[in-house]
Amino acid sequence: MDPTTLIPVVDPIPIPGPWFDVLLVATFVIHILFMNVAVGCAAISLAGHFGASGSGLSRTLSKRMPTILALTINLGVAPLLFLQVVYGQFDYTSSVLMAGYWLAVIGLLLAAYYGLYIYDFKYDALGGARSVLLLASLCMMLWIGFMFSNNVTLMLRPEKWLDYFKLEGASFLNLDDPALAPRYLHFMVASLAVGGLFVALMGHFAKDADRTAAGMKWFARATMLNIVVGAWFLMSLPRPILLKFMGGDTMASALLLAALAGAVGLLWAGLRRKPLLAAGLTVATVVFMAVTRHLLRAFYLAPWFDSSDLPVTGEYSTLMLFLFFLAVGLPCVVWMIRIYVRPENVEGDA
Repeated sequence: MDPTTLIPVVDPIPIPGPWFDVLLVATFVIHILFMNVAVGCAAISLAGHFGASGSGLSRTLSKRMPTILALTINLGVAPLLFLQVVYGQFDYTSSVLMAGYWLAVIGLLLAAYYGLYIYDFKYDALGGARSVLLLASLCMMLWIGFMFSNNVTLMLRPEKWLDYFKLEGASFLNLDDPALAPRYLHFMVASLAVGGLFVALMGHFAKDADRTAAGMKWFARATMLNIVVGAWFLMSLPRPILLKFMGGDTMASALLLAALAGAVGLLWAGLRRKPLLAAGLTVATVVFMAVTRHLLRAFYLAPWFDSSDLPVTGEYSTLMLFLFFLAVGLPCVVWMIRIYVRPENVEGDA
């Protein structure tokens, strides 16, 4: 069977596809940073329960994690919608093929969310059970991340969709993809780094040298590990795509070099314990990697699809409306976050 017969017919979009590609990458960067903080803080808080000096940090993070996860969920809506606008015929199909696995994400996400609330509100009453509850919430978040990695890789492989007929309609995952494991681990190890950076920034603004040092230690060690995982991810790509990043495509190669330079800068900032510099380099590196990831998706789908070929209706009013509310709402969000992370609040949680 020809896999192209399984790709749904595309619907017209109001503005050219590249507009949505830019919005997709921009909103994804914000979402992934918050996701990294949520998962990383949960892992660091859990580790704190097994060290005499980490219990105070675990209590502090318990107050932050429910809000961070809530922001992660809300900030994940925009990139998911932009993805579905342009690549919906692939994303919806992979979601349907995953069936129950994908639907279970909703229930697990709610359970993890309420688990973090209970972990915070009942921290003292839970006693030794608090580590079990946190471990359960962390495992659910890790599983959700694995399901997302499965979905975004399965959507790139229409030829894999033919397994639906071999399995007589049963749902399945993209487990035979060599790039799946390193791609997933690349995000999860990054969570340890960004979570550590979040801890270091809390310590920096609270003038707590010990907490800053502890956070930067997590950041530096996870960054070292993630450089290795990133190399594994790169080498796991199909050879024609790998060659594009090895000089076959100028933009792809330049972005990869920029991301690698950013990773080296992150490692240096982590070892030198410079949290503010590390924060700036982290945002820049994630931007480079997000654009690289977008190019990777385009390379995978090139035999089947090009976003610039989508039919366009020319209804720019929707874009203007979106940009207006973004311009009005974004300062409000920044203001709320600044209040939330101001030094006196950090000190009060310590």
